[in-house]
Amino acid sequence: MSHLRLGPLPGGPGNAPAHAARPESLAEEPAGAAGEDTGGQQQGEGGEERDVLALLARGDTNADIATRLAMRESTVEAHVSRVLTALDVTNRLQAALLARFAGL
Repeated sequence: MSHLRLGPLPGGPGNAPAHAARPESLAEEPAGAAGEDTGGQQQGEGGEERDVLALLARGDTNADIATRLAMRESTVEAHVSRVLTALDVTNRLQAALLARFAGL
């Protein structure tokens, strides 16, 4: 089972909730985002969740993400659920905002 590496949000009070965490290395390009073939190979720990979060932050739907990353929509749903849990948020919008805040 892969996990996102989390760290404190940068900045001071008022920038984000004090309990919020952010994934490290969010600025990486999602696999398949530039049209490259990922060959169905599994990425390193947390890689797929980071890719899903990056696309979620762009406003992509689960179906869009599944197509882009060549995975089933049910797999995307599972990744989204793990991302929400890891970031300690309750919905996609909050996760997207944290991802954008982190520099995505």
